[in-house]
Amino acid sequence: MLAIDILEGIEQNLFLPKTLISCQLNNFTQEYIYKVQYGIIDDCSILSCGCCLSESLHQDIVKHTKAERIRCPICDTKNVSLLCPVKQLRSLYKQIYYYREKLRDNDEGNNEIPIKETTKEDSTKPIERFDRKDTTQMSLLALFHKVASKFNNQPDLPGKKTNSITQVDQEPNYAESVDAEVLDTASNTRTIPISQDSINLSIKNTLQDMTRSVSIDEEKEYFFAQCFPIYRKRSQFNTHPKFLRTKSKLYVNMAISPDCSKFALITEQRWEIHSIRDGESPILLYCGKSTGEYGPDFDHLRYPDDKNVLTTKGSNPLRKDSWEHIFCKLSNDFFVISGTKKRFRVFDLTQNGQPVHTYASAFPIRCIDIDSNSDMIACGITGLDRLTGAEQALIVFHRIERNKVTSEPEISPPTTITLPYRDPINTLQFSDDGFYLSCSTTFESRFLIISLRKFNEPRLIMKSLRSIDTSLESEGITDVKLFPGNPGLMCVTSAAFNAPPIVVNTKIKNIDGLQSVAQPTMLIRLEELGSSIHKCEISPRNDSIAFLDRNGSVYIMFSPTMVDSDKRRIVLVDMVSNAYRAHESAALRFSSDGHKLYILDRKGILHVEDFSYGLPQGHEVTKCKEIN
Repeated sequence: MLAIDILEGIEQNLFLPKTLISCQLNNFTQEYIYKVQYGIIDDCSILSCGCCLSESLHQDIVKHTKAERIRCPICDTKNVSLLCPVKQLRSLYKQIYYYREKLRDNDEGNNEIPIKETTKEDSTKPIERFDRKDTTQMSLLALFHKVASKFNNQPDLPGKKTNSITQVDQEPNYAESVDAEVLDTASNTRTIPISQDSINLSIKNTLQDMTRSVSIDEEKEYFFAQCFPIYRKRSQFNTHPKFLRTKSKLYVNMAISPDCSKFALITEQRWEIHSIRDGESPILLYCGKSTGEYGPDFDHLRYPDDKNVLTTKGSNPLRKDSWEHIFCKLSNDFFVISGTKKRFRVFDLTQNGQPVHTYASAFPIRCIDIDSNSDMIACGITGLDRLTGAEQALIVFHRIERNKVTSEPEISPPTTITLPYRDPINTLQFSDDGFYLSCSTTFESRFLIISLRKFNEPRLIMKSLRSIDTSLESEGITDVKLFPGNPGLMCVTSAAFNAPPIVVNTKIKNIDGLQSVAQPTMLIRLEELGSSIHKCEISPRNDSIAFLDRNGSVYIMFSPTMVDSDKRRIVLVDMVSNAYRAHESAALRFSSDGHKLYILDRKGILHVEDFSYGLPQGHEVTKCKEIN
């Protein structure tokens, strides 16, 4: 029966780990190894790692292992706990159960088409046409739409009604009916005929509920179109209480994750990872010290089980070796800190911020970056030529790979490339897709692009330079970023005399041959913003750029084409904590849809500029100051 096929297709979204088959202790690793059976579950719950499973399965595993935290049977993440039930999927199970019972009662009463009765034991067995790979890649909305489209394409049967609007008032509430059927007898149970129209209406109503979030996104997009870049709602969240100390606490560096779900703050000896919540204050997720201790808060710190990850090759893990933090970078899965003693440390955020690797360079580390896909770490160092003893600019790459068996991160041995300049490297920045690395030098103010499409053969594909300023106040080039999804455009900022931010055409798409190097041309020179810009952040929409001045002023330049100066608009969005040097300045990040701009300054204050909150006349929406 076609209606049953629809329900069974939707039901596969509930095909998750259901029962525990076996649970044994590995005497070698002292870890429990257990096997689980998949099935249709009615008590779906979510673990702290993000995976879903049956709540009764979690209770069985806890009972056998006698531990509150377990290893996830899906992704093998260790020390996970049960967060909460997934009410939407539990309601989906009840709804499917209700419609299945109604279809069965209807067909038994009419005695027309036999319906296959599904028992609880049968629901644990995978259906023959079930393709787990396709279902996991397809969202519930896409699956619903696919099945409903096939259903609607069936030819109309004679005698069937074509107008289903009158069925709305007759459709009972499935939650009340399921509860009522438990106490009712067969004689007084209410049943209504299920026609093709009523099934279509049910699918339509369900799809409307599921696409409600899409409608909200359309509304946000409309608000954004009416407000950006002039109107926005400003929010400010303090990481720590204002009056906790007599002197305000300053952080030496900060970072925001690419998905804008968390941010990082570091001092010379401590680090913190906080979550970003919509309209609410951030929550501390993980923290730690330079000694290697980590935990959910500073009152519950511990060393990792393998202390060798805290040391470099040949050093003693028990010897106290203090070092200070200087720079930090944050991806969605990893957190990297570099500092004194020529070292950097990697923390795995999927393992509650546990340190997993420590690397010591032969030379001081000047800058670091990690790509948004958490696949590669780059370090800029200044080495010495073995023959002449002259200084040489070097970039060291470390690949991050997950073990296929244990899912533990593994850092490959470093790969080093040499730049054709002696000038020390000042900044490093991966492109959004990780295929390119933009960098700049300190004294000669050069900016370059290195292609990483062939990781084993990195290649210099673009080079240029800005005017040199040798004064003490000069910081040279402070930030270099490629446009997301469009490496043909690049933004360069400087804090030097007569060096306002510029947007250039990289021309890397026009190069031909292995030895050719592109020479960029300037498209925009933003004289209005001055020559003391510390940071820039490019919107995913590629039509606007946020700039951070040395005094803490945050600007947004909006230009639909990045060429036509008549349509360009520049506004002052906010004022945050100032910073004398670029590495202490605030971190900037646009949300994935470009609707919000997140700003994290060195006082630990998170500023959120929401351009899609409401219409310009809204009481919480305020106007930015127009510069141009």
